Amino acid sequence: MTEITKITRRTFMATSAAAGGGIVFGLPFPKMGPKFAQAAFKDLTGGAEINAYVHVASDNTITFGCPATEMGQGSGTSLWMMFAEEFECKWDAVLDFPTGRPEYVQPLIGLQLTGGSTATPGFWGVLRKAGAQARHMMIQAAATRWGVDASQCSASDSMVTSGDKKATYGELAAAAAGQTPPEEPTLKTPAEWKIIGKPGFDRLDSLLKVTGECQYSSDISVPGMVHAAIRMVPFGGKILSYDTAAAKRVKGVRDVIVVGAEAPAIFLDNNVPAVIVTADSYWQAEQGAKAANVQFGQPKEFAELDSDKISSALHAGLAAEGSQARADGDYPAAIGSASDTLSATYEVPYMSHSPLETMNALADFRGDSLECWISTQDPGAGYIVAEMITGLPQDQIYIHQTYTGGGFGRRVEVEYLEYAIEASMAVKAPVKLTYSREEDMANHFHRPTYAAKMTAGIDSSGEVTAWQHHISGPGIWLSPMRSSRLKNLFAGSDFINGQIESGVDFHSAQGAKDIGYNFANIDVRYTQVDFPVPIVFLRGVGNTQNAFFIESFMDELADHIGQDPFELRQKLLADEPRMLATLELAAEKANWGGSLPKGHAHGIAFHNSFDSPWCDVVELSVRGGKRVNIHKITRAVDCGLVVNPDQFDAQVQAGVVWGLAHTFLTGHTVKAGELAQKNFDTYKLPRISQMAEYEVHAVPTKNDPTGIGEPVFHTMAPAITNAIFAATGKRIRSLPLNKHGMSLA
Repeated sequence: MTEITKITRRTFMATSAAAGGGIVFGLPFPKMGPKFAQAAFKDLTGGAEINAYVHVASDNTITFGCPATEMGQGSGTSLWMMFAEEFECKWDAVLDFPTGRPEYVQPLIGLQLTGGSTATPGFWGVLRKAGAQARHMMIQAAATRWGVDASQCSASDSMVTSGDKKATYGELAAAAAGQTPPEEPTLKTPAEWKIIGKPGFDRLDSLLKVTGECQYSSDISVPGMVHAAIRMVPFGGKILSYDTAAAKRVKGVRDVIVVGAEAPAIFLDNNVPAVIVTADSYWQAEQGAKAANVQFGQPKEFAELDSDKISSALHAGLAAEGSQARADGDYPAAIGSASDTLSATYEVPYMSHSPLETMNALADFRGDSLECWISTQDPGAGYIVAEMITGLPQDQIYIHQTYTGGGFGRRVEVEYLEYAIEASMAVKAPVKLTYSREEDMANHFHRPTYAAKMTAGIDSSGEVTAWQHHISGPGIWLSPMRSSRLKNLFAGSDFINGQIESGVDFHSAQGAKDIGYNFANIDVRYTQVDFPVPIVFLRGVGNTQNAFFIESFMDELADHIGQDPFELRQKLLADEPRMLATLELAAEKANWGGSLPKGHAHGIAFHNSFDSPWCDVVELSVRGGKRVNIHKITRAVDCGLVVNPDQFDAQVQAGVVWGLAHTFLTGHTVKAGELAQKNFDTYKLPRISQMAEYEVHAVPTKNDPTGIGEPVFHTMAPAITNAIFAATGKRIRSLPLNKHGMSLA
């Protein structure tokens, strides 16, 4: 088992130099995150930590310390492209995911957290600068060795040359330790790039994943480890009884631990009580948990909660005045003087994140130290959690971030680490806790349900003069089940500022408050309606539902006033060049307004989120009013400079899968105080045979990178439902489509 030691920069410079030579140099970073400095590459010995991001071994093997979570989206490779471009090194590198230093703090968030499509834009300048500084240090070391001016040396392919003299980066590391990096190194111009923006670079993790050598937290084992299974109470409930003796009669079962039965033992005031069973294997722990026959109770109003009551409450919220999120012009006067008005109400359900790897964590509490292994989007929160539960200072805590089998916002939460730490403290041994699919899907953290009422005023000439968007639903930052928890998880980050303004939850109004369309009179409102279902951010967050609400209504509005749906959007985006260019590119490539085969129809939807305008045009047909055959999806986006074209294509393809699932299949119903769908037999996902043909076009730009991971599927649902209307005349105002009897061919 790895020993935990406190390593200062001074001692690390000395020890790494003694082990074979190395360099450490400082970069200007935010003074946030864990309150200590430790080695970036905790489990590596020998060689040299060049900076917080790169370790170079004596054999010239390079390990890249990726500051973002690699959960299948390709962050490790794209961030490496930024660093490697300036470092002038061999392409091949080993991915590592160090934690616990301020260098890994996401500049746009203030924590070491991956989400919100911030990894690439957040580290764009940081990693290029760090790579250029490292290259300078290597060149200066070589120049000193050879007695020549640094201008006579050049770096390429992990080697410095000067005339017939050559030295590898591994050979130069010890000497480079004494060099001072330039504060503002010269960066390459785009014309000089050999890696950034170029296709064909293999993902750093591909071979590991193909061979099965890739280490997820679910793969980690340590000496003396026991396994754990968990039973969490249905939302709003409490533990009534459990049978410890029956659980211990199961072969291999060791302990039965109760967490939060009376008052939460875990530091957060709204944690879900649970029974945890430990055993020699996970299978034995699961059988022990079944034998324990944990019985739960809920308050009557929770036990009787169902989808119909939730829907009624959401719609009642739309009848309230609500809190104002945006007010442009004079909406009351404009709607009052309108010659015509149009209103429509829409609704979306709770959704699960459904990452392939279920929640799991390994915690080893040793009294005076804690070491953890976890797949998470938020290792920064892990340190906060660990410190508050154990009372240990953060210099006695180390969290190993591993590869992650999907996140989509679910792994911003780290309650599974909390449970694992509590269990390790109770049994005085390393505990590896693994959620079953049913436990995760039924009892923890989902995308909130929402309803929205859209209203527009139209003057006598057919111009839209008033726009109102009223949202009703839970507030991720405001909910009694979430507010204290989030404030603790984001403690010390500036990110928390501005999440609540004038009684409006930012993520509930996201994509509505900042709508790109130019209406003279805009009124955006939010009514908080809470339910006991635990909620957290899901990919795209507020944009996911608000894009559906807005773009569905835009289509209804265009039809109502007799305008082409594309032309109406075009007119309303006339003052937004990036957005307009994206809309027009998608329409052009899809041949909007051109002839289509008999029975085929087009639908269009546009949305701007995470500073990345996106437009989808869907061509489909409908058989028998039920079977939807999607013939082609044409996509356009302005996400700034595309760092990694291959990753870009992969994200777009994944977005198509997400969009199809979100539109046709995925959504929770509530019955008798529980979520009815608990696994993939009832919470359906698209089959590979249902994958739609698509093409994607990036708007040419010289702008810095913006987001791609979050916005990839916001516009698919409304583009599909708008196309269904064009094909059949049927308006659909709620998701998913399977509840309307419609299926994906």
